[in-house]
Amino acid sequence: MEYDYSALTADPDGYLNWALGQLGAALSVRTERASEANWIDQASQLVAGVPDPMIRARLASTCTLRQLKVLVRDEHLAVRLSCIDNPFALDRDIQVTLCSDPDIEVVRAFLNRFEPCLDAANVLINHPQPSIRTRLISPRRRRDLLARLAADHEWAVRQLAEDALEDQAAASSGRIHRDH
Repeated sequence: MEYDYSALTADPDGYLNWALGQLGAALSVRTERASEANWIDQASQLVAGVPDPMIRARLASTCTLRQLKVLVRDEHLAVRLSCIDNPFALDRDIQVTLCSDPDIEVVRAFLNRFEPCLDAANVLINHPQPSIRTRLISPRRRRDLLARLAADHEWAVRQLAEDALEDQAAASSGRIHRDH
C-alpha cells in the first residue's frame, strides 16, 4: 500500500504511523529461509528512505542500532543531531561516525552528551577546531592521548594538555598539584 506523500503536510503523524506500519510489515514478512541480515537491511533502508527529514529525525532518536547506523550518515543535520539522543549512540561505530561529522554542531552535541570512547577520542584529537580538542583534555584521559594533545600546534591546547599530564603525574605519585 502506497502513501500519498502530498498529504504529508496535512497529516505528518499519519505518515509516521504509515511508515512505522510498513516497517512492522517488513519485519513480519521475515521467514526462516530469508537471511536475517537481508530483512534487517530492508527495514533499515525503509526507515532511511522516509522522504521527510523531520520524520527521519524523530525515528533516529528511538530506532534500532542497525537503523541508526544508516541514519547517522543522513544528509540532513536534524537527523544526525537526533541520532545523539538514541541510547545506541554509545556504540563505538556510531561514536566514531558522529565525531567524524563534518558539521561541528553534531560533534559538540555529541560531546555534551557522551564521553567519547578511545576510537572516537582518536578521531577528535585530529579535529580542525581547537575547541573540540580542548574538550578532550582531562586528567582522567589516557596518558598517550594527553601526550599527543601536549604536542598540538595550538598553544592553548598544548598548555592545557601539559597541565593535565602534570596533574596525572602528581596524582599517581600522591602529591597534590596546584589549584587551577
